Amino acid sequence: MHILIADDDAGIREALKDLLKDRHEILLCENGLEALELLEKTTVDVVITDNQMPKLTGLELIRRGREMSPGTAFLLMTAFGSVENALEAIRLGADDYFLKPFESSEIFHRLKRIEDLSSWRAEHQLKHDTGLGVSRLIGHSPTIRHAIDFIEQVASATSPVLILGPSGSGKEVMAKAIHESAHRAMRPFVAINCASLSEQLLESELFGHEKGAFTGANATKLGKFELAKGGTLFLDEVGELTPAIQARLLRVLQEQEFFRVGGVRQIKTDARVIAATHRPLKEMVKSGEFREDLYFRLNVLTFTLAPLCDRPEDIPLLIQMFWHKLTRESGHRHELAPQTMSRLLAYSYPGNIRELQNVLERLAVLGAKDTQVGPHLLPPEFLENSPKVSPSLAPVISIVPKPTTETLVTSLNLTVSVEALERRLISQAMERTGNNQVKAADLLQITRGTLQYKLKKYQLSSPPSEPLAAKKVAA
Repeated sequence: MHILIADDDAGIREALKDLLKDRHEILLCENGLEALELLEKTTVDVVITDNQMPKLTGLELIRRGREMSPGTAFLLMTAFGSVENALEAIRLGADDYFLKPFESSEIFHRLKRIEDLSSWRAEHQLKHDTGLGVSRLIGHSPTIRHAIDFIEQVASATSPVLILGPSGSGKEVMAKAIHESAHRAMRPFVAINCASLSEQLLESELFGHEKGAFTGANATKLGKFELAKGGTLFLDEVGELTPAIQARLLRVLQEQEFFRVGGVRQIKTDARVIAATHRPLKEMVKSGEFREDLYFRLNVLTFTLAPLCDRPEDIPLLIQMFWHKLTRESGHRHELAPQTMSRLLAYSYPGNIRELQNVLERLAVLGAKDTQVGPHLLPPEFLENSPKVSPSLAPVISIVPKPTTETLVTSLNLTVSVEALERRLISQAMERTGNNQVKAADLLQITRGTLQYKLKKYQLSSPPSEPLAAKKVAA
């Protein structure tokens, strides 16, 4: 755990540090105000604080620190005979207290109890959060099915994962699904966009820095590798790393250790790295933009997410999920008109899932007063061409009435929701085409063979025998 010790007595600070440094990462502060400032800048698991300190008392540190960092545990040190301070600390949000002078076994016991309680809370939360793991992946395209299989295979491993795909295609969602599908779900998921920071800032964010390491480094800062201890570090846009950061990252992946900026002590890490990029890393290696050895180290378990235009069968379920969420949050009970759905289904989405989500948010806001949200509220690019999807299908896959609990659960679990949606679509298409399989397949934007398979699967009708000529070709 990351433990902050706040005490104006240097002897006690050092004694506690020597006692705990072999098992935990230790930060030291000599007064309550300095401790509070550090809590604003970094994540700390436990604060051990004395009560009588200059500038800010331990009780005030607990009160303000609890508001600032709800996930941090607080232990109060208090002198024998001052139990009333300990009771006040508990009232203010402290997790426990101990008396000075103290025994080492007592400190270890209280920290172990805090650690066990934190693990139980995380596991309890995990069991009650229906949006975790592979349920994050909405759709039933081959890409999504393969992604679910991939996650189930790699979730429990420790090797790096590399996710490739265009911007907005869901790479971070897939990274979270991997993290949440194994024991690491009870530990932190820490994400950083490698393209959004300068080299110096990114180095400090990834590896942390010591106090005084550079101008403005007024306190020790824990890096993302430390904050992700036992969990997952997601490096988004890893293709944007500079050569210097690439070299440091390679060492961490190989040795599982690093130095903070300005530090002299090696720090171990067991964070699993999941990297993602929209850039062609293999070509970047050939051109010298990306280290070959780092590429091979990252390219252990690799998955490529297809753009949304290549998996149109996922769009109806994504629309359903986003629209239910938007209307539930806003409290407006309105639906998308069939013509609007047709336009949404026909669009190519160069911005992928992120663009789809953004346009639905636009419709939810601009159409808040409408019973049905018409296509006139769509951005101009959605109106440039005639929709390829028949408006007659739009009511079937349009945003349905307010979902029941069962609907929400099955849409998150996918299987039941997908099958129900497919059955309705196929039945509607067959009815409107007079059971003409060629026309129905064209209407559904799938092949006739796929339609025949699904007709048989859902027992809607028996597909006709395969023509003899086709059998000979297949043979």
